[in-house]
Amino acid sequence: MAKLTVLGIGNILMSDDGVGVRVMEAVRDAREWGQDVEFIDGGAGGLGLLNVIEDAQAMIVFDAADMGLSAGQFRVITPEQASADTQGRISMHDAPFLETLALCEQFFRRPEEVLILAIQPKIVDFGRGFSDELTAAFDGIVGVAEGLVSSKSAG
Repeated sequence: MAKLTVLGIGNILMSDDGVGVRVMEAVRDAREWGQDVEFIDGGAGGLGLLNVIEDAQAMIVFDAADMGLSAGQFRVITPEQASADTQGRISMHDAPFLETLALCEQFFRRPEEVLILAIQPKIVDFGRGFSDELTAAFDGIVGVAEGLVSSKSAG
């Protein structure tokens, strides 16, 4: 079992919505990572991730989230911070990841630590490319994402 699970969530056929998967791929391919890090394409998320979440010791999630920010801006948050957003500013695919995480906590187990790199999309519509704003911000997002993974892994 890997010490750290890095999960990219999103639909790569829906423009900016696929940013979580693309960031995960870029970080995975940036360098050699130790055996303590596992990279997973979580697709659009949902209940299919129960076993992934349950098996993880620690987890970093990359995902598009509507936070009312400018496209390409991002926040590093915990699930509790996302859930506690009482003004409804954070929406991650209608929150199935957060719901799946809550189910794991209730019925199975959840990772000891979960961090979410939430990225503001502009376009969530059919298409394989990113908006200009997300394209411009992508390398900076990947740099932050790689730093998060490096700080939580032994490699």
